Amino acid sequence: MIFIFAKKIIMIQRIQTLYLFIASIAITLMFFFPIAGYYGNLHAFQFSILGMRDMAPDAELLFTQYFTLPLVFLVVCILIFNITIIFLFKNRVKQLKLIKIDILLNTVLIIGIFLLYSRVIQSTIDVNESFKTAGFFPIISLVFLVLSYRSVKKDENLVRSADRLR
Repeated sequence: MIFIFAKKIIMIQRIQTLYLFIASIAITLMFFFPIAGYYGNLHAFQFSILGMRDMAPDAELLFTQYFTLPLVFLVVCILIFNITIIFLFKNRVKQLKLIKIDILLNTVLIIGIFLLYSRVIQSTIDVNESFKTAGFFPIISLVFLVLSYRSVKKDENLVRSADRLR
């Protein structure tokens, strides 16, 4: 059992595993930081992956607690894909397919945050928008997913060229 675990730890030295790990950390940090702040004359809101919070005490809720449920589901799916891809180091072809799906999910998350949710919030209340730290974590994750895809593809091409030489 210890030998199997040690063998998996050794595979962390591959650069694509490091890229996937950084992408996983960036997506996980979305749970701890706000995505955007909305500031108006009467209201101040903080939008995070866990919900929309009015900064004024005793204010009525404009959005339900289920407002960000699709974002939470998408972020959890992306995180599960990232962790699964890390442990599929023996099957590079499957890794490439899952990274493509993960890139697609991450792109949907970025579109959802910057276009859909932003427009819904701005059309509901008259406020100014400023994106915070967690708004840029999906972009960081996407960059590292693309880098990991390129690294896995390079490894696969290297193995195929070695197989042709035999």
